[in-house]
Amino acid sequence: MTATLHDAVQKVLDRQGTSDLALEAVAGLILPEFDAQKAVVYTLDKGTGMLKLRCHVGIERAAVDAIRFLCMGKGLTGKAATEREPIQGWQHADSRCAGEKDVLPEGSLFVPMLAEDALRGVLGIAKDFHREYAPDEVASLSSIARLIAAYLK
Repeated sequence: MTATLHDAVQKVLDRQGTSDLALEAVAGLILPEFDAQKAVVYTLDKGTGMLKLRCHVGIERAAVDAIRFLCMGKGLTGKAATEREPIQGWQHADSRCAGEKDVLPEGSLFVPMLAEDALRGVLGIAKDFHREYAPDEVASLSSIARLIAAYLK
């Protein structure tokens, strides 16, 4: 990840906070950097303990209902949240829940959004085919996830 991407994401968050539109703008900045077509941002709903979809880019509206709310530990997104570790789709394709299988392909990467050791949500990107993300790419997306988490209350 370039420092430029980090700075651009920080500028969006400084100006717009963490509104759904701001998160969508952040996702739009991230996708070209990782040559990905899809992005999701989930935040932890403290009331229900579920992950709530706050932003999606590149996912057809008809498919969104299947992934709007995800349980902790369920699917790749929930697993990244529970384990607080990045999860790559190709490594855990059998762990995808029904909604994820239809919407988020094997070429996906999900990273927890952590701030002050507290889970704030999950950031995910995906390509439409098998893709293995290099360690530096995982570290870069994790860095962006931590930046977003710092702005989430």
